Amino acid sequence: MHKNVLAKSVRLALISGAAATAFTVPAVFAADEDGAKVERIEVTGSRIKRSDLEGASPITTITTEDMKMEGNFTVADALRNSNLNSFGSFSERSGSSAQSQATINLRGAGSSRTLVLIDGKRFPGSPTLGGSSANLNAIPMAAVERIDILTDGASSTYGSDAIAGVVNIIMKKNYQGLEFTAGGGSRDQDGGLTSKEFSVVAGYQMDKGNITFAFDHQDRKGISDADRAYTAASMTDFNGDGEIQAYDETSGWSIYGATVAAPDFSSAQASPLCDDLEAEYGSDVFQTVAADNDWSPGSTYCMYAFANVSYNKASIDRNTVYVDANYEVAEDVEWFGRVMVTQNSSFGRYAPPAAAWNNMSADNPNNPFGEETTGYFRWVGIGTRDGYVDDYNQDYLTGLRGTISALNDAEWEVYYHHNIADNKSVGQYYLSYSGLAYNQANDIDLGSEAGINNMKATTLTTGKATFDQYSAGLGFDAFDLPGGAVAHYVGMEYFDQQFSEVYDAQSEAGLIGGSAGNSSGGDRQVWAMFYEAVLPLTDDVELNLAARYDDYSDFGDNLAPKASVRWQALDNVVVRASYSEAFRAPSLSQLYAATTFSAETGIDYPFCTSTNVADADCASKQYDTYISANSDLGPETSEYINLGVAWDIVDDIGIKVDYFNLNIDDVISQRSITNVMRGVAAGTLAETDTFYVERAPTTDGTLGRALEIGTGYGNTDKLEITGIDVALNAKFETSIGDIGFNWTNSFVLDFIEEVEGGQAAVDTAGWNGAPDYKSIFTTNYMLGDHSFSWNINYTSSTYETNDTGHLDSWLIHNLSYVYDAGNYGSVLLGINNLTDEDPVLTSTGQYTNADLYNNYGREYRASYTLKF
Repeated sequence: MHKNVLAKSVRLALISGAAATAFTVPAVFAADEDGAKVERIEVTGSRIKRSDLEGASPITTITTEDMKMEGNFTVADALRNSNLNSFGSFSERSGSSAQSQATINLRGAGSSRTLVLIDGKRFPGSPTLGGSSANLNAIPMAAVERIDILTDGASSTYGSDAIAGVVNIIMKKNYQGLEFTAGGGSRDQDGGLTSKEFSVVAGYQMDKGNITFAFDHQDRKGISDADRAYTAASMTDFNGDGEIQAYDETSGWSIYGATVAAPDFSSAQASPLCDDLEAEYGSDVFQTVAADNDWSPGSTYCMYAFANVSYNKASIDRNTVYVDANYEVAEDVEWFGRVMVTQNSSFGRYAPPAAAWNNMSADNPNNPFGEETTGYFRWVGIGTRDGYVDDYNQDYLTGLRGTISALNDAEWEVYYHHNIADNKSVGQYYLSYSGLAYNQANDIDLGSEAGINNMKATTLTTGKATFDQYSAGLGFDAFDLPGGAVAHYVGMEYFDQQFSEVYDAQSEAGLIGGSAGNSSGGDRQVWAMFYEAVLPLTDDVELNLAARYDDYSDFGDNLAPKASVRWQALDNVVVRASYSEAFRAPSLSQLYAATTFSAETGIDYPFCTSTNVADADCASKQYDTYISANSDLGPETSEYINLGVAWDIVDDIGIKVDYFNLNIDDVISQRSITNVMRGVAAGTLAETDTFYVERAPTTDGTLGRALEIGTGYGNTDKLEITGIDVALNAKFETSIGDIGFNWTNSFVLDFIEEVEGGQAAVDTAGWNGAPDYKSIFTTNYMLGDHSFSWNINYTSSTYETNDTGHLDSWLIHNLSYVYDAGNYGSVLLGINNLTDEDPVLTSTGQYTNADLYNNYGREYRASYTLKF
């Protein structure tokens, strides 16, 4: 369903208003100093050095100073708070197999469609993320000089994954001096020291080279569900009938307490021992709850309040050593190298294992049916499941570069890049089904010390990815056009990726309750050739052409072209346009992973319809889900169009406006279980070994509740994203200090995607989780040794369900103050989320989108930096 014309008119009015604010300033032309030589530098999105700071493709730059003044603690925070991270992105999450990781998601297209580079070189994906997305938590904040974000297709330059754009993290190099930084932060709602940082950056300049060193330590505590009112377990009688209904009126409570299904699954009842559990542990832990709407009339659950003990935000504790060096080994030949080693530890806590009690005997005291059946139990005696994750990332790069004077100072570069990611996840206090069977076979009391010890299990998952890349390129000028010499760049590269994720044998065999998984692995080799040219057609018009050919060992080849034009319409106005084609190869895990179990969250709309429950009242819950890979996946292909203008209105005041359209075909996606349940019920999605729904049998003609769902990956329909970016920046020097501001805005006009199994795509811009407007405004004031900064982060309101209902907008204020004491160092004091805003909650008070809204609350921070 498309939003009405009025809604889109309002958005266009907002865009026009943002642009008009700047265009009301009178134009004054600025000129460079006569005879000044402009240095040619490398820019993100091109291998050809150039002097134009505003190129044919839009680039947003975030400096280290920007990151600190805006209150960001990590590189992931800085990118997550960008207006270009349209729909949010994954951050440290307890309860997820990727609990220690963080990603970036440009345009809302997905983190796997955003390529991350370090100094223009590909940063490989994490094995925990299936090799498809880079883990930003492997990058040290202290060693970063700036971040360039290219919002344009870049497969023609960098290869696969650059569909939505590129994030190029530029590290510090050629540094001179010594710098120490120490700091800490305290979240108002948690108290105490909740984050700490310490870093050392040093550089030594030699006659023929430089070595830059950095050590960076950061740690941040996790957040438990019970520490926030909106994530703690709760029960609310929304309809005022005096009775709580499971899931409709509960939050943070689970059927996995002591609930038993009828042998034919027609109903479910709380265990007869539920009252004893409630008396022993308390009514805030176990409680009998009506389940008329969730299972069938007359059903009850013995529910468990998992949210009173679980964490939602995992901790991080990261240490990184970074070294960059270069040395002139001969005339016109320089060696360069980089070493970056990161160790990140993370802790997450889940509730005690939730696992089905299969083949529960007829005489079991928990069984009210008198026949062998299935129970849904919380094995509280075992203890909370604690997850300990250790990520190790080693990144090594070495190469040579130089010039060839005989070829008019042509520039060449060769390098070798090696990356190893070793991730280990240890889970304590899971349920051993073997131990349970042993106890039952030997009449051992399940609640005794011996019985509990027999049922305790520890899980282990090890993930490893290696990346070996060889690259060579040559840049040169050849023949002239009216605007000057034509610059060329030609090169080739080869890389080899290997990926594996190995689960312990008991988990693979399905003998662990509360956890499951299957080992997987794969490898691929890629040969690539690329070419780029900058053609100065006139003094004012520049045409850029690029193409890259990739040959993959496991799915085929691809040619990705790009053409862009830059027109210097006036001395202070640049008009640009680009068209590019890009592609994304399937990840190794999507191709080769074994079928994996997961407790996915979804909504069973067909069951609600069958039982006369309105869609708006249909509750979201977890279902047993089996996810299958697909070795026949093909690549995604895309087309990206960008049209923009950059206007330097006067000195130090400028505006950029860019219109973009990203159209992706053959989208690689995992169907959501909501999608599968709807598609299978409607007959628009054929049931296969991969896509299926197992339901409880019924005798009254209604549809039984879903018990197990199968889903997987496929090249589905399409994804099309259209929008406008508006950026305004200014700086004013006055007798009472310098004032500057930067205002960046992203408007999503259309986000067209498939949301129902086999049905037509719809525009979901403005729906829940897909805000159609994000804005970041930062202003700073500098007076002598004092600097003040005010950062405003705004996310627009959305619909709650499809295009109905309403969720609030989100407005966060961050303040910072820096005092520079010269030789005595500088002090930074800051307050994040000044007004202590909660994340946006659903109409029932639930926190369901940690990607888009964080739950840190107000945070005070301070740091001290000393430079020599």
